[in-house]
Amino acid sequence: MPTGSALSTTTSPTGPSTDRAAYWICPRGSNIRHATDIRPGALINGSAIKALGGCAITIPMATPNDQQPRSRLVNKRCPDCAEVVEERNLPSRDWDF
Repeated sequence: MPTGSALSTTTSPTGPSTDRAAYWICPRGSNIRHATDIRPGALINGSAIKALGGCAITIPMATPNDQQPRSRLVNKRCPDCAEVVEERNLPSRDWDF
């Protein structure tokens, strides 16, 4: 990532954790899921990351325990992310915060 980029992540010295899966998350206020190979919970809520399809997304905030995540109703997936997931043959998992 170029220096001075508006997109940044918080990582450990070895980088963010991955486990060869695509996690489909729905950024706050969005009606479409984007894929990442970074495990949910590996980054702080609100962190900006680059989705597998190349667009910048923000990790959503956790939903209070007594509520259902609004993203559970979102089934539409970003076509750019879907193309990368298919190319890499990654298993997919929807993830709601």
